[in-house]
Amino acid sequence: MLKKLTAIFLFTEAVLFLFQFANAQTTKQTAINGALKVYLDCTYCDYDFMRAEINFVNFVRDPLQADVHLLITNQSTGSGGTNYSLYYFGQQLFQNENDTLFYNANTNNTSDETRKGLTQMISIGLMRYVSHTTLADKIIITSPAEDSSAAETKDTIDHWRSWVYSISGNGHWNGEKQSTSESYYGNISADKVTEKMKMSFSLGADYNKNIFILNDSTEYLNESNSKYADASYIKSLSKHWSAGLITEYYSGTYSNIKWMASGGPAIEYNVFPYSQSNRRLWTFYYEIQYQPGEYIEETIYSKITESVYQQKLKSSLSFKQKWGSTNITVSGSTYLYDLSKNNLNVSGMANIRLFKGLSFNLYGSFSVIHDQISLPKSGASEEEVLLQIKQLQTNFRYYGSFGLSYQFGSIYNNIVNPRFNSGSYYY
Repeated sequence: MLKKLTAIFLFTEAVLFLFQFANAQTTKQTAINGALKVYLDCTYCDYDFMRAEINFVNFVRDPLQADVHLLITNQSTGSGGTNYSLYYFGQQLFQNENDTLFYNANTNNTSDETRKGLTQMISIGLMRYVSHTTLADKIIITSPAEDSSAAETKDTIDHWRSWVYSISGNGHWNGEKQSTSESYYGNISADKVTEKMKMSFSLGADYNKNIFILNDSTEYLNESNSKYADASYIKSLSKHWSAGLITEYYSGTYSNIKWMASGGPAIEYNVFPYSQSNRRLWTFYYEIQYQPGEYIEETIYSKITESVYQQKLKSSLSFKQKWGSTNITVSGSTYLYDLSKNNLNVSGMANIRLFKGLSFNLYGSFSVIHDQISLPKSGASEEEVLLQIKQLQTNFRYYGSFGLSYQFGSIYNNIVNPRFNSGSYYY
């Protein structure tokens, strides 16, 4: 039987090899002769759609081989939409011929409308480079005729005065013979963003329920819930300075908090102008808060109610460049009545293109924890530990991941083939 399977496998491999060899002799060139070579550097773009629509350039997978390196970053707008920044970096014959364009996607856009608008803006920016290639005389530029008789003046008055409201909710259920679970979540928010200020309000709650049947006579029920509310007012002081007022409310069974409120001033300094935040950001943030609250159970410090002052300090440095993106954040907090009750966290991520075809990504975080003042004195049972129902005492926490990816072969491929993209080989 094994010999038959081996023979069938070898025969199949031989047939596939001969078919591939024969097909290779007749496959059309996927690169367009004389076309501009473009490297599209965008982690959230619809590559297949853009390759199909922008059919007058050669998309390459190696940035060093490109005539134009196109880096696209995005930021959320005050209305809930997305602002895309398109950075064109000229290379090879176009060295130092750089350009920057912007595209705003409305919050009501469908994903199709957004990708079409972004693709159109990409094409517009590429024209200055395409005009210097041998394909320039084959490009036809058209503009839809405007029917002046049907043209209407749009009402530009904002009746909502820059306020954006959001309501969301969801529920999840799953189960089998010996376990069932359900969870619910809801949120309401209101935000107003202008050049001079930001205001935000939000209110939310969640509920989780799990039932485990250990045997015919033993059933374990786990329920947890949390509620939160927050409000903030941020004022733009200058190109580098901002100040604001932060207030919060929280209640959660996992943290042993019956209720806790906090409020206080905050200030932030950005080394770079805020206008450059889509490419680089280096901020220093300081906040001081007054926190009254009540616990569900008596804490390890024999407290059932408590009012404390806490200060927080955070610095974050991030870059988005042609070679990749990085972010390093250092944050810490301490209670003013006892500086030994503190928390320090360092986290960082990097996605770096090392050289042709090879990319490296890394993420890690480490926390030193000495501020768990809400831990219950009664501790946690074995079931509560295994099911992570109650927060446990610890003096550190860490997480890390890394990866490498390497690609080689043809740098050209403008062909889009979506066959079997929605299929699955695992059931």
